[in-house]
Amino acid sequence: MLQVTEHGPVTRLHMARTAFGRALYTVSAYWVDGLLIDTGCPGTAREMLAWCRNRPIRQVVNTHHHEDHAGGNALLQQALGLPIAAPPDAVPILAHFPRLQFYRRLVWGQPRNVTVEPLGNAVETDHYRFEVIPTPGHSPDHVCFFEPRQGWLFSGDLFIHERVRYLRADEDIGATLQSLREVLKRAPRTLFCAHAGMVEDATEAIRRKIAHLEKLAREAHTLRQRGLPVEEISCRLLGPEDRMTRITGGHFSKTNLIRALLRT
Repeated sequence: MLQVTEHGPVTRLHMARTAFGRALYTVSAYWVDGLLIDTGCPGTAREMLAWCRNRPIRQVVNTHHHEDHAGGNALLQQALGLPIAAPPDAVPILAHFPRLQFYRRLVWGQPRNVTVEPLGNAVETDHYRFEVIPTPGHSPDHVCFFEPRQGWLFSGDLFIHERVRYLRADEDIGATLQSLREVLKRAPRTLFCAHAGMVEDATEAIRRKIAHLEKLAREAHTLRQRGLPVEEISCRLLGPEDRMTRITGGHFSKTNLIRALLRT
């Protein structure tokens, strides 16, 4: 599945692998002024390629190495010869992509190895200049792209939702909070998120996300001081674990979020 939405000069490419006609889990890439930001997952790479064949795409960048953001790299590079750049720490991972857990192979597909160039401090197109902002947390190599004149923030997986309830086992929520505070300094006006889509009044949305995580951390610490185990704290604050945790074998879970917040 690939659906296209226009937001002025920015085009959102909303993608998902499907089963029995239903999307398994969606992700978005963005195209603006000849620049493609992320390439989707391996399972939608051919649809992405078909869309790109008829567009003036001059360069491709990745926000981070995860398979739903860089999974279309290899096919686009092979078929169209497009130059691709990724965060420096992502370059060796993309060149020798590790074997994914079963649920990730099912939902997104296993990426092919691909050689890409490291990103610099900025990406320039004919009409825009995007600052490359390191924003670790969701992954150590994560970056965002900020266009200061337009107030656009292409946030990859930094934002996702104002009130997150799950966390990957390998995420660093403390680093994510610092990254959110860092992009907040730029006072972005519009946020283009890989999962939430276009978020207007971006600065306030980011503030609300930070406030939610800080409040959740305070509540978790209070319950921990009363001697409650992490699992019970998680259940009290976020509800019982559900099929997301079961399907991912605990790689995504509410308990992961509470455990990480207790380390902040």
